[in-house]
Amino acid sequence: MEISEEKWVPRALRWAMIFWPGLAVAWESGSFRALGITLVFALAVQTAWVGTFVWPALFRDWETSLLWWSIALAVLGSVIYQTCCIAWASQSDAGRCSNLALQEAQAYYLQGSFFEAEQLLTPYVSQGEWDVEAALWLASIYRRTGRFEAATMVLQTIETLERASLWAAEISQEHRKIRESRRNKRIESI
Repeated sequence: MEISEEKWVPRALRWAMIFWPGLAVAWESGSFRALGITLVFALAVQTAWVGTFVWPALFRDWETSLLWWSIALAVLGSVIYQTCCIAWASQSDAGRCSNLALQEAQAYYLQGSFFEAEQLLTPYVSQGEWDVEAALWLASIYRRTGRFEAATMVLQTIETLERASLWAAEISQEHRKIRESRRNKRIESI
């Protein structure tokens, strides 16, 4: 399988950004702190370049050497930091459901194919670190298929997570929908 240039260039650019302190974080998350680090590094490189090649009398020899060694250490530190961040992020996202999987599960859910959606989402809520969004979808599937106890259990488990505070409104709304569905099911059975 041949890799197209469109896919290769961004990957190469991402790896190149690792060598520039702060650039990858500033680019991906828009952090002002990382942007400041990036700009300070750019200023240091420009100063070293000018002091070495354009105007050699600007600095003494030991100052020029110190500046270049500082730049080299900053690049080395950036590579180590970014590599550790990538390793940590890939390890911490192992239990998170990808956007593609969520979109596929949502498509199945909207088509009424609850079994297929459940099969996609179950692995992300049966591991140690639960993905809250996937678990909410799963609770909704359980509610739609009449498994109210399972839905309630999933919601109660989500509520114990630290990240649950971000989803408090959705969790309470799902609890309300479960209560309404139970009430409607009792009325239908009478």
